[in-house]
Amino acid sequence: ALAEVAVRLAEAATRPVVVQRPGEARARAALHRHAAGQRVLEQAAEVRSQRVHTPFLDNQVVRACRDLPESLRVRPGARAEILRTVLGGAGVRALPPGWGTPTHTSSAETARKGLRAALPELMALFDVPLLADAGLVEARVVRKALRAASEGEPLPLDGLADLVATELWLRRLLSRRGTCWTGTAAPRTRAVATGVPPRPSLRS
Repeated sequence: ALAEVAVRLAEAATRPVVVQRPGEARARAALHRHAAGQRVLEQAAEVRSQRVHTPFLDNQVVRACRDLPESLRVRPGARAEILRTVLGGAGVRALPPGWGTPTHTSSAETARKGLRAALPELMALFDVPLLADAGLVEARVVRKALRAASEGEPLPLDGLADLVATELWLRRLLSRRGTCWTGTAAPRTRAVATGVPPRPSLRS
């Protein structure tokens, strides 16, 4: 065991060290997650003889974005300027006025705007909600909170979004009951049917 630890330490010592700041490592990990999810989507579409293309995850695009200096990436308005330059190089120059200009609207204001637009549907959703049938919420209280939040009162919008999502999930679950074939109960099998094979040690 000590010899194996020594070998691993020696390999770690000779492995090239990549110095990355936490933000760079987090951005790289997020990029890998998006790419992995896109790869799964492309493979699933290929089964149906379909092709899914995501231009912003092309290798050349990703390399070009990562080659931009950090000072340019964080400069206000730089993204719109870069996009205009890229589209201009591709022959797209007739862009509408104000295109790419960042908005100063907060996420809360955007959520309230969407809440006001969808308020009739949300009130109907919580007319007789399944969450109330389960004794988890009071429908009258939820409707009052939705109406107050749409009028601008400082209420936790994340909590309201969770309630709406849970209610929609329950209704979808209930509507699918009895329509999906799950088959007979399959016997439980071990992840490794033959047990975990022994690892060769350095002594052997």
